[in-house]
Amino acid sequence: MKISMLLILFSTLQVTAGTASGQTITLHVRNAPLNDVFQSITKQTGYHFIYASDQLQNARPVTLDVKEKSLDETLRLCLAHQSLACSIHPDQKQVVLVTIAPASDKANVIPPPPHAPIDTIHIINGFIVNEDGQPLEGASIQLKGTGRVTAADARGKFSLSGKEPTWLIVSCIGYETKEFPTSANAPMFLQLKKKIGQLDETVIKGYYSTTNRLNTGNVSVVKSEDIQNQHLSDPIMALEGQVPGLFVAQTSGVPGSSMTIQLRGLNSIASGTEPFYIVDGVPFISITMTNNNIGAGPVTGLSPFNLLNPNDIESIEVLKDADATAIYGSRGANGVILITTKKGKEGKTGLNINISHGISTIDHSTPLLNTQQYLQMRHEAFNNDGQTPQVSDYDINGTWDTTRYTNWQKVLIGNTATNTTVNASLSGGNSGTQFSINGTYANQSTVYPGSFSDQKVSANLSITHRSTDNKLNAAVTAFYLKDNDKLPASDLASQILLAPDAPTLYNKDGSLNWENGTWNNPYAVLNEQATSTTSNLLANLNLSYEIIPGLRIKGNLGFKSIELNQTTIYPLSAYPPAYSTFNNMRNNLFATDKINSWIAEPQLTYSRPIGKGQLDYLLGSTFHQDNSSAISQIAAGYTSDAQIPNIAEATYVFVIGNQVTQYNYAALFTRLSYTYQDKYLLNATARRDGSSRFGPDKQFGNFGALGVGWLFFKEKFIATSLPFLSFGKIRGSYGITGNDQIGDYKYLSTYSAFTYPYQGQATIIPTSIANPSFSWELVRKLEFGLELGFIHDRILLTSSYYHNRTGNQLVGYSLPSTTGFTSVEANLPAVVQNTGVEFQLNTINIRTHEITWTTSVNLSIPRNKLVSYPNLAGSSYAYRYQVGKSLFVQPLFHYLDVNSSTGAYEFSSSNGPTSTPSSPQDYQFLAEKTQRWYGGMKNSVRYHGLQLDVYLQFVKQSGDYFPFVSGIEPGILGYGGISNQSTAVLNRWQNSKQTAAFQMFSQNYGSTATTAYFNATQSDRTISNASFVRLRNVSLSYTFPTTIDRRIHFQVLRIFLSGQNLLTITKYIGLDPETQGLTLPPLRTVTFGLQFTL
Repeated sequence: MKISMLLILFSTLQVTAGTASGQTITLHVRNAPLNDVFQSITKQTGYHFIYASDQLQNARPVTLDVKEKSLDETLRLCLAHQSLACSIHPDQKQVVLVTIAPASDKANVIPPPPHAPIDTIHIINGFIVNEDGQPLEGASIQLKGTGRVTAADARGKFSLSGKEPTWLIVSCIGYETKEFPTSANAPMFLQLKKKIGQLDETVIKGYYSTTNRLNTGNVSVVKSEDIQNQHLSDPIMALEGQVPGLFVAQTSGVPGSSMTIQLRGLNSIASGTEPFYIVDGVPFISITMTNNNIGAGPVTGLSPFNLLNPNDIESIEVLKDADATAIYGSRGANGVILITTKKGKEGKTGLNINISHGISTIDHSTPLLNTQQYLQMRHEAFNNDGQTPQVSDYDINGTWDTTRYTNWQKVLIGNTATNTTVNASLSGGNSGTQFSINGTYANQSTVYPGSFSDQKVSANLSITHRSTDNKLNAAVTAFYLKDNDKLPASDLASQILLAPDAPTLYNKDGSLNWENGTWNNPYAVLNEQATSTTSNLLANLNLSYEIIPGLRIKGNLGFKSIELNQTTIYPLSAYPPAYSTFNNMRNNLFATDKINSWIAEPQLTYSRPIGKGQLDYLLGSTFHQDNSSAISQIAAGYTSDAQIPNIAEATYVFVIGNQVTQYNYAALFTRLSYTYQDKYLLNATARRDGSSRFGPDKQFGNFGALGVGWLFFKEKFIATSLPFLSFGKIRGSYGITGNDQIGDYKYLSTYSAFTYPYQGQATIIPTSIANPSFSWELVRKLEFGLELGFIHDRILLTSSYYHNRTGNQLVGYSLPSTTGFTSVEANLPAVVQNTGVEFQLNTINIRTHEITWTTSVNLSIPRNKLVSYPNLAGSSYAYRYQVGKSLFVQPLFHYLDVNSSTGAYEFSSSNGPTSTPSSPQDYQFLAEKTQRWYGGMKNSVRYHGLQLDVYLQFVKQSGDYFPFVSGIEPGILGYGGISNQSTAVLNRWQNSKQTAAFQMFSQNYGSTATTAYFNATQSDRTISNASFVRLRNVSLSYTFPTTIDRRIHFQVLRIFLSGQNLLTITKYIGLDPETQGLTLPPLRTVTFGLQFTL
């Protein structure tokens, strides 16, 4: 029998066996063209045939009479007398044809090794094709575990000899390497999938998707592996240094603390500047979560993203320019961040377990004065002032033990924190329905003394379904997380400047030592407690149905519910004994915040080829509502500390804040996209938005954007003149959108309840004045981009230039005091400009079957400027901003030097150098505390199962000079004993012959030096270089070979070791250049773990 007939029988019987048994066909044809038969099969089964037109030129007519036969059997009969083979793909509803020419030659056959037993050697032969059924000439076929390799010929045919059973490793440039079990009974029909390069990866742009190759906008993607490798509690932290144009910084190292997030600069003077966040189609809150009336313990606010589980996230897309964000209208004025959670995938049901444990410490401590240096500073201050210590100078008058030394950094923030995460996920499904169930428990402690922690429990469910005819698609996701945060009532890092000779923490009986009320014992905070319990429920239903080919109706329904309950307890044991008779000192602050929102988005899409191009059209609408409520109360008058958690035991209960708001948003949007010859790209978006935050006549605004692209590398003259160029695209976009990120009801006159009654009646007071005339802030975005690929896209370079201007600024317009109000919300014709350039370089340095090394580098250079502000001098911002300068520039005195005669700081003024400049007349706009440029670099190396990932982040910026952050002059004993200083102050003035960086020590509040110090805190002397290079993450993992996995009954077995914030290179002398100030810095964390799939 000819080899072609053997291959036909093998491929139709073995490759497709059991893959389409649910499909039945009834067909009666006589001498029908094979193409017509395929069309009939398509109508009955929905399966489409993939083949080249020339493959059917020599096809024989088909005579067939079948009734309720399976697709497998029908195709076997159709191809019985053809020189064709096929492969059925149920997941894609496709049948791929391949032409097999008869051949009797035995080229490319590797002979059996000499003297090998004849009965153990078999001839293994077959054909290698791609997904379209085309032969893959030159494909490499290796007999696993041996050095025996051959290559496929022009027909995709190969042959080699080897023992049975074994495995073949098949690889080809541009295709995914795959292993196949061998078969000596019949020719093998092996198919390779095309490797999806970065240019062909799917990019989600809101209501539609495209590829990097055909994208007209600017979108950056961070994948799940880049998030999970870092083992973070907040997924947004994984974006630090990874996305061009996006600056992310931690505000504290406390678990759950908020983040500073800025995408392409500060667009607004007073309005919200956060990007718009969407999780699985549902808008997510961007503001930090805390009740303003009670605070949030040691952090300025809780990060809302702490309510998301990093293990559940599939990808994060960052949309930047007008083309990418315009589909979201005004909500995308400051950019859009899309978070997509993991979905189930087709395949065998598998249980994946991921267990990790880590330890954390502060990265480094800052050098502070020891006891000897501190006492020298204090005595020198008295000598400089010509005074002697008084009775209140406890640190040097003998009240405290001057021989004691306490390293307060080690005591207060020097502990070791731990973190433990256990994640279990169950997923699987068939070609029609897939599911995923995920559950996670995480517990993270702090470096503070005491038992404080952040505990989270979450569950995630995803079900996707596609009908057999591929017309109906449905996806359901549901996510729930509960976070229990127990922290001290304040950040103990703020106490590290306690005098080094301060008293001991405890008395001999174990009680807190207050040293007769001479200091504030920092451990009193441990008796206080700030507790935050937060729950987050998010659900989404996405439906679509194909009405006719190309026309599809869609619907997106989403719901979100977040509830935050906070309590802050202040027991009497947290106060000095002198307060023991005051029961009112015992109090409890209660707060509850709730946010419930829903969204409904009906859509209609149409897609069809037109001429030599592809047309895509989208029409949709959005209906969105947020309902928020917040209440805060203070309870006092408890008779014992044990009663404090129960509000019913309080003598007094006051409501100190209570509000209910509703935000309504509606929009109609459309998009038209046309791609001509996969070379010329056009994308137009229009949107009409309506917001309840404006008055009745100003609620609606019209916005839109246009994006174009040209894949110039496809032009013949480019291919001829620049043969080294494998990819090249020029793109540009321009658009206008609005911004409504202001408070609710600001166009109305509002009132609040007053604390005290009037004549026995409840009272209210006015809080804002009405202005129904203000409207949308307008953002105009312009961008140009150039994308290049070299050496078969092994080097990809993307560069972008953006020019954004925001006008019609929404600000608080100053009012005369006679109105009874300080300001009213209004539009001002001020214009803020953000420009910048961004670069992204991705390289594949080495790529072989055994080893792969890739590098990714990004760089952002942003610039911000206030272009215009009419009547700025008469506004409340007169001494805050200056036209032509950045919004980040601060008006400060300009520091000159230390006067060699007086030993005091001097500043420039209209009257010349002085230690007492006039405020604000002598202010200059000099110090810009922001980033000049920033970026990151990632290197990934894979060798067999060993994977190494290294992330670097670098930032060029200025920040607060640490010796001035406390505001306490060197030489003064501060309140509660806060008086220590950085060792940098030792370079101080001592005599007129000396040049020094710091002025003379002084403790006299009336001295010239003290006045000069106060002025220095309002000068550019407080600004320092806070640039840094940080080894953000190193992750090392090993995935065991499948042979070992099978022996211990695992599908996958992986171990990993990860380090976060391992090294920081900086000239900043404080705790950390990222957080700066007296706050807990980001922690150095080492995590190890195990992952396996059953």
